[in-house]
Amino acid sequence: MLKYSNLHLLLMLTLTIMVSTEKINAQVYPTTELELEEIVISFEVPKAIVTDMFVMYDGNTVYLPLVKVFTLLDINVEANFLTRKIEGFYLTKERRFEFDLAKNQIKVFGEEIPFLASNYYFGEDDLYIKLDAINQIFNLNADFDFTLLRVFLRLDEDFPIYKKLKRRIAREKLDKEEIALKDVVDIQYSRQYLSGGTLDWVLSANPVGGRNKHYYNLRFGGMALGGDLQLSSGGSVGDVDSKLFETDQFNYKWHYVFHNNKFISQAEVGDVAGGGALSRTVTGGMLTNRPQVRRKFFQSILINDFIGPNWEVELYVDNKLTDYMMTESDGMYEFSTDIYYGSSDIELRMYGPNGEYQTKEHIARVPYSLIPKGEFEYAIAAGEGFENHTKKNFVQTNSLYGVTHNITVGVSSEIPLAMDEDSKPLIGFEATYQIIGNMTFNTALIPSYLNRARINYSLPSVLNVNASFSKFALNPLKNPLDRKYSAQIALSSPLKIFGQNVGVRYNVTYDKYEISTSINMNYGFNISANPFYITYIGQYKINNSAFHIDNSIASQMLFSTNIIKFIRPQFRVNYNHSTSEIEKYGFFFAKRIFRTSQVSFSYERNNRSQSNTFMVTVNLLKSFADFTSRVLKNDNAVSYNQMQKGSIRYDSQNNSFHFDRKNAIGFGAAVVKPFLDDNYNGVMDNDEEYLEGLRAKIKGARVNVTGGTTQRKYFYNNLRPYEDYTIQIDKYSLDNPMLKPTHENYKVKINPNVVTSIKVPIVTASELSGKVERQLGSIKTGLGGFKIYVMNLSKETLIELPTFNSGDFYYLGLIPGSYRAYIDKNELDKYGYVSDPPYIDFEIKPLAGGSFIENINFVLSSKSN
Repeated sequence: MLKYSNLHLLLMLTLTIMVSTEKINAQVYPTTELELEEIVISFEVPKAIVTDMFVMYDGNTVYLPLVKVFTLLDINVEANFLTRKIEGFYLTKERRFEFDLAKNQIKVFGEEIPFLASNYYFGEDDLYIKLDAINQIFNLNADFDFTLLRVFLRLDEDFPIYKKLKRRIAREKLDKEEIALKDVVDIQYSRQYLSGGTLDWVLSANPVGGRNKHYYNLRFGGMALGGDLQLSSGGSVGDVDSKLFETDQFNYKWHYVFHNNKFISQAEVGDVAGGGALSRTVTGGMLTNRPQVRRKFFQSILINDFIGPNWEVELYVDNKLTDYMMTESDGMYEFSTDIYYGSSDIELRMYGPNGEYQTKEHIARVPYSLIPKGEFEYAIAAGEGFENHTKKNFVQTNSLYGVTHNITVGVSSEIPLAMDEDSKPLIGFEATYQIIGNMTFNTALIPSYLNRARINYSLPSVLNVNASFSKFALNPLKNPLDRKYSAQIALSSPLKIFGQNVGVRYNVTYDKYEISTSINMNYGFNISANPFYITYIGQYKINNSAFHIDNSIASQMLFSTNIIKFIRPQFRVNYNHSTSEIEKYGFFFAKRIFRTSQVSFSYERNNRSQSNTFMVTVNLLKSFADFTSRVLKNDNAVSYNQMQKGSIRYDSQNNSFHFDRKNAIGFGAAVVKPFLDDNYNGVMDNDEEYLEGLRAKIKGARVNVTGGTTQRKYFYNNLRPYEDYTIQIDKYSLDNPMLKPTHENYKVKINPNVVTSIKVPIVTASELSGKVERQLGSIKTGLGGFKIYVMNLSKETLIELPTFNSGDFYYLGLIPGSYRAYIDKNELDKYGYVSDPPYIDFEIKPLAGGSFIENINFVLSSKSN
């Protein structure tokens, strides 16, 4: 700091002497004398530029070199000093500028700028413009501070240099993520044959009203015989009709997964369904080769086109950078990217060598009814089901085949095991055809029962249209009401009117029966115009038969506002257009109390029954359970209800219980258990101890943290069963900086209903130090600002280290392994250096207290020498 103050004082003193003793007579045509002096200042743009710059000083302000400044900002500029002309475009090609000092003409963004000679000085290698003038011409915001000898230009995020910096940072982040994911340990799947488990519970008490009857429902989940098991039951107590165990509420399902088997992927026993156009639920068994984890990936596509040489092209998928490239002399770009089910927003952002900018966007939609080309899926189910309230045994089959990337065909069948006059085997054919990216056609043909066609058109954020038509055959079992045909049209559109969000929807269904017809129409809109929110729902029904005609039209209006933030009231009105009267009206408001509870009050007036209903509800949301208490009063009675629900998960490996207010059945959980691996064998030995506080990132997981600052434990909930998860370890989360995980990523398959423990070996990290020096003759001096890369040769992971001003570098955090250290080749080429040695290999051995690697030294010399 003292050194900087002395240097700054010396610069100011020198400047004062030079300005007071010398002058520069600057000639600008026509002749105008300016008293200018060339000085060195610091030119700064936050987050983008800090550099020294020669400027002209007139005793009050500075004249900035236009070409130099615009070059630093990466703004397009061309200079011809012989003709005294400077031109280019500012940010976009449409915003051109031209300074023709030979003619004293200035044209900026299509407008002539009055020429004032005192604002300009044309030097030998640049055009210097007065600070106030350049601010006004280009709408910049720059200040000159004589005390600091600094010009500070406030950041405009449209500056090309800032955009390029953001692109570089995003690309470096992408590269680091790709490198980090190379260090992944695949944990072998562990099949569990008896492990419990999880319990979802619901209790409901009615001490006032409701005949003092109380209910319960329990769902149990665990692992048995290598598969996952679910049991559910319920009952009631409190009156003579109560049953502690209701047999019709008892259900079960056992599910087994065959990993890496393309012929059989799953087996189920319990309540199963084969799927397809003839699917029904039966109690029995099922075999299938469908993927256990719902498909995400559909296909890879190639994206290529011509744009021009030396363009930067970035590929974004769902607004996330996934790849980038620089075009070569042929001007072509090419990417291979994956397409997933649902909707994928693919965008190309292209940056030209002269500041050009182009984008191309494409929405790729893949309906879930399509399967990849060449894939075959089947399901076979058999068991007991109901048909017209009669129990019967059935065999069901369903198969699908991907003919092309946009056509999938299938066959379904249902075979009753006990044949009678009405029960006959059925076979159905179905197909899905993606006509264009936004339009999909589905059809199902089932002789002696149903022919159906559906079409969907979707333009994201603009319009969604669904239309279907079904024709039914005479079939007493499948079509007992003798429906002839049915048609439906549904429209929805999220509009923006006067800057406000307006959602519009419309749905109409027409059903034709043997003796009647019916039309059901639903329509509405919702307006979000902060602080007011309005929702309208309309309904129109026509039932026409040989005996009577019944028409009805009804509307419901919901209005809410957040002007009164204390309670945020909501109002509702139901109007019957057929009777021209208001049937119901009421209001509702809620108030949050503390962080985990809420009190709400509602009132409703029913004009048809001439009754009033009041309700008060208290919700208490705790981490381990939800509690709801409700008091309901109408004109004749009062009732009181209490309901509690939550889940309990038992961790058999760690002998602990975890309570949660959300359901847990069918989901997995994980806990990361770090241990100090003193002998570096990757296995938890008897004499090694567990550590606390290691944090991890698991995509899609809910994280519960228990324990204090020094005894933190992280528990990860809501994990999808049998899915492969990548556990990303936060290597900086341990309190002791000397401790580091041996690997940063773990890949594990999660079992449902149980807790999966992920043991993470931790070792004492080693230190590294060295120096970068430049050699000039016999003199060596340290070089700061160079990048040193340290590569783990076995994992192919990189660590980037900067050198200090003295040329020294230091790092704490290397785990045992073989390494190679070298200097960034791009920086060597940039400054014309060669490194001696080119690289240094070294090894870190596993030691209880770590080790210290030093003398990783590099000497740089000029290539010309």
